[in-house]
Amino acid sequence: MRKRFTPALIESGRLVAEAKKAKGGRIEVRDTQSRLILRVTTAGARSFITRPRFNGTPIRLTYAGAVSPGSYSAAKIWADTVAGQCAQGIDPRIVAKREAEDTFANIADTFMTRHASKNRTAAETQRILDRYILPSWKNKPISDISRRDVAYLLDRIEDRKIQGPKNRMLGGPVQADRVLAVIRKLMNWHAARDDSFVSPVVRGMGRTKPKERARDRILSDEEIRTIWPLLDEMGTFGGIVTALFLTAQRRDEVAHMARAEIKGDVWTIPADRYKTGKSNVVPLSDAAYAVIENQPVFATCDLVFTTSGRNPFSGFSRAKRNLDIKMLKAMGEQEVWRLHDIRRTAKTLMMRAGVRPDISERVLGHAIPGVEAVYDRHSYLDEKRDALDRLAEIICDIIKPSGRS
Repeated sequence: MRKRFTPALIESGRLVAEAKKAKGGRIEVRDTQSRLILRVTTAGARSFITRPRFNGTPIRLTYAGAVSPGSYSAAKIWADTVAGQCAQGIDPRIVAKREAEDTFANIADTFMTRHASKNRTAAETQRILDRYILPSWKNKPISDISRRDVAYLLDRIEDRKIQGPKNRMLGGPVQADRVLAVIRKLMNWHAARDDSFVSPVVRGMGRTKPKERARDRILSDEEIRTIWPLLDEMGTFGGIVTALFLTAQRRDEVAHMARAEIKGDVWTIPADRYKTGKSNVVPLSDAAYAVIENQPVFATCDLVFTTSGRNPFSGFSRAKRNLDIKMLKAMGEQEVWRLHDIRRTAKTLMMRAGVRPDISERVLGHAIPGVEAVYDRHSYLDEKRDALDRLAEIICDIIKPSGRS
């Protein structure tokens, strides 16, 4: 049966009636204007197919998109494309299979499994993919993602047009840059595995300048004196914040601390959850060790800071808001601060206590640049222990100015 495809024909109920009468429960209608064939079943299911010849043998291919009057033009282009591939000796079935394998979703899944899952930021990378990137690019072949597509997505994020939970609009310039960082890593990783792929990400696509958004906030002595007694009232979260001050480590490194990582008075943060990818050895001052000893022990869990006995503490946003409210009530006014500012504060306090800059950098686990990083293999354990003891002492002097009791 050959007919000219029109919107009325494509949606016609008469074709379903004819399919019910036909042998096999379906009919095929050939378009007089293209290579398309409309297949209709007794259940009303419709699909565009085409039957080009490959190496002299007819093959049947099915259009992946939905069948509607609006998809007719795209389906015609698809039918012409696969016919052209057959004429060039290219099997369109192999091309289609590779395109299906090369969708952004499939590449992103492989990227997470083979690369990103090994990094400490794996959970955050997956969150960014799920919330900001996959909804737009999930089924798109990665080779079809253009520079324009990247810019458009970043524009939407920068303008806070991404809908999140409870209809909240998410995004902002800084979030756009975080998304761009994930896209860049994924695209570069894929380019290293594919001969023909070229990443669409280029310089100049960022929405903020890192130097301009770099923070220099440290907590004042008055703020530390105000915070310290409040932390005793805040359970596990209070213990984590106290440990942040006394160890100068990052939030998640402290929150995921396990007792098996502590030998004597030394805490070794394993490489697989440290930002630099190398383990960091942190001597524990008496004050820091006391914080750990004061945490409840669960028979089924080795984590130090846990409220469930199963997972690390995770309610940071709510707990930090509660702490801010308590501080505001105690101080009357307060400049906004973040938990990561404690790390900068600890570095500054070590400098005040007379710790050498290179030793405080080693306490923080920062990479030491230059030739020294290559040839200096000293552990600096004693020097780091002294630095953290001095840090504990200066914090004690701040919270008890008249002397320790």
